[in-house]
Amino acid sequence: MISVYFIRNGKERIKVDVEPGFTLMEAAKKADIPEIPADCGGCCACGTCHVHVKTLDKIEPADYNSLETELLEVEDDYDRMTSRLSCQIQLNDKHNGLEVELRDNELL
Repeated sequence: MISVYFIRNGKERIKVDVEPGFTLMEAAKKADIPEIPADCGGCCACGTCHVHVKTLDKIEPADYNSLETELLEVEDDYDRMTSRLSCQIQLNDKHNGLEVELRDNELL
Protein backbone atom coordinates (compact mmCIF):
# COMPACT_ATOMS: atom_id res chain seq x y z
CA MET A 1 0.00 0.00 0.00
CA ILE A 2 1.08 3.55 -0.72
CA SER A 3 0.06 6.40 1.59
CA VAL A 4 -0.38 9.85 0.07
CA TYR A 5 -1.46 13.03 1.84
CA PHE A 6 -3.69 15.78 0.51
CA ILE A 7 -3.31 19.04 2.44
CA ARG A 8 -6.33 21.32 2.61
CA ASN A 9 -5.97 25.01 3.54
CA GLY A 10 -2.41 24.49 4.73
CA LYS A 11 -3.44 22.54 7.81
CA GLU A 12 -5.82 19.61 7.32
CA ARG A 13 -3.99 16.43 6.17
CA ILE A 14 -6.08 13.80 4.42
CA LYS A 15 -4.35 10.41 4.25
CA VAL A 16 -5.32 8.08 1.42
CA ASP A 17 -3.98 4.55 1.02
CA VAL A 18 -3.93 3.05 -2.48
CA GLU A 19 -2.30 0.17 -4.32
CA PRO A 20 0.63 0.87 -6.66
CA GLY A 21 -0.54 1.69 -10.17
CA PHE A 22 -3.30 4.11 -9.18
CA THR A 23 -2.88 7.73 -10.17
CA LEU A 24 -2.85 10.48 -7.59
CA MET A 25 -6.13 11.71 -9.10
CA GLU A 26 -7.70 8.28 -8.57
CA ALA A 27 -6.56 8.39 -4.94
CA ALA A 28 -8.29 11.77 -4.55
CA LYS A 29 -11.49 10.46 -6.13
CA LYS A 30 -11.38 7.41 -3.82
CA ALA A 31 -11.33 9.80 -0.86
CA ASP A 32 -14.08 12.05 -2.31
CA ILE A 33 -11.86 15.13 -2.25
CA PRO A 34 -13.99 17.90 -3.82
CA GLU A 35 -11.00 20.12 -4.67
CA ILE A 36 -10.09 17.62 -7.39
CA PRO A 37 -13.19 17.30 -9.60
CA ALA A 38 -11.14 15.76 -12.46
CA ASP A 39 -13.71 16.78 -15.06
CA CYS A 40 -12.00 14.90 -17.90
CA GLY A 41 -11.68 11.68 -15.89
CA GLY A 42 -7.90 11.61 -16.04
CA CYS A 43 -7.32 12.20 -19.77
CA CYS A 44 -4.98 15.20 -19.29
CA ALA A 45 -7.50 17.47 -20.98
CA CYS A 46 -8.86 19.93 -18.39
CA GLY A 47 -6.48 20.87 -15.54
CA THR A 48 -9.09 20.42 -12.79
CA CYS A 49 -6.84 17.96 -10.93
CA HIS A 50 -4.03 20.53 -10.51
CA VAL A 51 -2.14 20.20 -7.20
CA HIS A 52 1.05 21.64 -5.72
CA VAL A 53 3.62 19.04 -4.67
CA LYS A 54 5.02 19.64 -1.18
CA THR A 55 7.51 16.74 -1.02
CA LEU A 56 9.57 17.61 -4.10
CA ASP A 57 12.09 14.84 -3.42
CA LYS A 58 9.38 12.26 -4.23
CA ILE A 59 8.47 13.53 -7.70
CA GLU A 60 9.83 15.35 -10.72
CA PRO A 61 8.39 18.58 -12.13
CA ALA A 62 6.15 18.24 -15.18
CA ASP A 63 7.94 17.74 -18.49
CA TYR A 64 8.56 21.21 -19.98
CA ASN A 65 7.29 20.32 -23.48
CA SER A 66 4.24 18.31 -22.47
CA LEU A 67 0.48 18.67 -22.70
CA GLU A 68 0.45 18.65 -18.90
CA THR A 69 2.65 21.78 -18.81
CA GLU A 70 0.52 23.49 -21.46
CA LEU A 71 -2.58 22.96 -19.31
CA LEU A 72 -0.84 24.05 -16.11
CA GLU A 73 0.65 27.23 -17.58
CA VAL A 74 -2.80 28.80 -18.00
CA GLU A 75 -3.71 28.28 -14.34
CA ASP A 76 -3.59 31.39 -12.12
CA ASP A 77 -1.53 29.67 -9.43
CA TYR A 78 0.85 27.79 -11.74
CA ASP A 79 4.30 27.19 -10.25
CA ARG A 80 6.89 25.65 -12.56
CA MET A 81 8.47 23.60 -9.77
CA THR A 82 5.47 22.40 -7.75
CA SER A 83 2.45 22.34 -10.08
CA ARG A 84 1.37 18.95 -11.40
CA LEU A 85 -1.79 17.39 -12.74
CA SER A 86 -2.62 14.58 -10.35
CA CYS A 87 -3.89 12.44 -13.25
CA GLN A 88 -0.34 12.32 -14.60
CA ILE A 89 1.26 10.94 -11.44
CA GLN A 90 1.14 7.15 -11.49
CA LEU A 91 1.87 6.07 -7.94
CA ASN A 92 4.52 3.53 -7.04
CA ASP A 93 6.54 2.73 -3.92
CA LYS A 94 8.79 5.80 -4.26
CA HIS A 95 5.69 7.99 -3.81
CA ASN A 96 4.88 6.61 -0.36
CA GLY A 97 4.48 9.64 1.89
CA LEU A 98 3.88 12.06 -1.01
CA GLU A 99 2.24 15.30 0.14
CA VAL A 100 0.33 17.61 -2.16
CA GLU A 101 -1.40 20.90 -1.44
CA LEU A 102 -4.97 21.16 -2.67
CA ARG A 103 -5.92 24.29 -4.55
CA ASP A 104 -8.44 26.72 -3.12
CA ASN A 105 -11.31 25.95 -5.52
CA GLU A 106 -14.10 28.15 -4.19
CA LEU A 107 -16.13 27.55 -7.34
CA LEU A 108 -16.73 23.89 -6.51
